[in-house]
This record gives sequence, C-alpha cells and structure tokens, in this order.
Amino acid sequence: MQTKNRKEILVFGATGGTGQAIVHEALTRGYGVTVFVRNIQHAQHIFNGKVSQLNFCEGDALNADVVQQAVASRTHAVISAMGVYQSKRGGDDLTKATANILHAMNINGPKRFLCISSIGVGDSRGQGDFITRMIQKTVLRFTLADKKLQEAAIQNSNLDWTLIRPSRLMDQGAPAQYLTWTGQQPVQKLVWSIDRAQVATLTLDCLEDDNSIRQAINVTGTPVASTADAA
Repeated sequence: MQTKNRKEILVFGATGGTGQAIVHEALTRGYGVTVFVRNIQHAQHIFNGKVSQLNFCEGDALNADVVQQAVASRTHAVISAMGVYQSKRGGDDLTKATANILHAMNINGPKRFLCISSIGVGDSRGQGDFITRMIQKTVLRFTLADKKLQEAAIQNSNLDWTLIRPSRLMDQGAPAQYLTWTGQQPVQKLVWSIDRAQVATLTLDCLEDDNSIRQAINVTGTPVASTADAA
C-alpha cells in the first residue's frame, strides 16, 4: 500500500521474469511499488503472498491515456522491464510503448527512468562471445532493432534515464559474480549470462546512485570477483 513515508515506483513489465525480480528487490528495500499489468488477476496470482504490499494498475502500455494516468500518480521513479520479441522486420511495439511512458513522464510524472535493454544494442553492438553475437544477428535481430529505437527515444529525452543492458538472462545457474561497464567490452574473461536477481539488484542500485544517470550500463557474469568501472 502507498504511504507518505516511502518512495513510490511504477514498474512496467512487472510480470515477466526480470520484472518480478525487480518488484521483489524493490519491496525488500522498502519501496512502495505499483505494477502496471495487462491483467490484475493474473498478476495477483504471480505475486501471491505479496499482493497486500503492491498497488496494481491494469492496462496496455500501447494505450497512451492509460499510461499517462498510471505515471501521473507516481512521485519518484519509473522502471521498465518490458520485453517484446519481434519475429518480423519493422516491429516496434516496444518503442511505441516506451514513447507513451516518456510522454507521460514529461507531462506530469517523475524524471527518473530506468530501462532494461540488452547487450547488443547501442555501443554494445557486437559485444559478447561467438554464440551471443550469432544470436544477436539471427534470432534477436528484429527484437534488437526495436530496442535500438527504444534506446534512442530514451536517450533523446530530457529525463534522468539509465539503461541497463544484461546478457543472456537466467533464473538460476548464472555466475555468482557480475561485471558492469560502459562503452568498449572489457579485456578479461566473461561469462555471457546473468541471473535475473542480479539484474534486479543492479537496477535498484542504479536507482539509488545518481552517478548512473544518463549512463548505458552493460552487465554480464564473470568467473571471478571484479570491480565495476562504471555504474
């Protein structure tokens, strides 16, 4: 439930694997959380045991009016963990939904926006091991094209944005350590997968760190403890 004594955040894509991890991490840190979902009953089933701690907003992120209503009630930050797989060239649902969020935030919402993107977008294009690069060029080529447009819209906004670009997302079995960087890929051994819970931790860390504002942060697993050069 919303209170006057804690910061409120709105999470899009909350019922996806990464979105769920972000919601749980935010609740653990004491945030008030509203989840924007297509179906409240389905979301309540997913968040069974946490329902009383959450506010729910039902709608389609492609509906600009509904998004504006949801964003207008938040006072601190918006996080997007939306993911839309594109199987055909020109698909841009993710970009359109994000544009609705950006527009709503520019009108009357908070200025802090964090978005889960992907390795292979922007200046991280071509990064990764051989398999990761091949997946980027084949299976995910149209999805990453949509994410590229999404990132451009975010970076051209006047919001205090942070982009987080994870490698292959896993629910378990990913390395225990991870490394973040901006720009050029580090010259060291990396493991090209990361646990969704680690992405959630990084996302909330970035929310609480103004140094991450207007940064595109790449992240993946590493077999040894490493110090991030940017985050």
